[in-house]
Amino acid sequence: MSEEERERLKTKEQRKNPIGTLNNTFAQAITGSPSGGCLLNITSIIMMIIFVLIIRVCSN
Repeated sequence: MSEEERERLKTKEQRKNPIGTLNNTFAQAITGSPSGGCLLNITSIIMMIIFVLIIRVCSN
């Protein structure tokens, strides 16, 4: 399977399941696995910061 085919299938799946996209991004942020784009890496970092902030707010 070519890289283009994989990206096309991933995009199709993400359109059908937006929560899955969030879970995939979160999993990539935790595992540190490289992704296809810089924007996704930035999104992963932002999600981790938000996650930490939510935990701190809820624990207070």
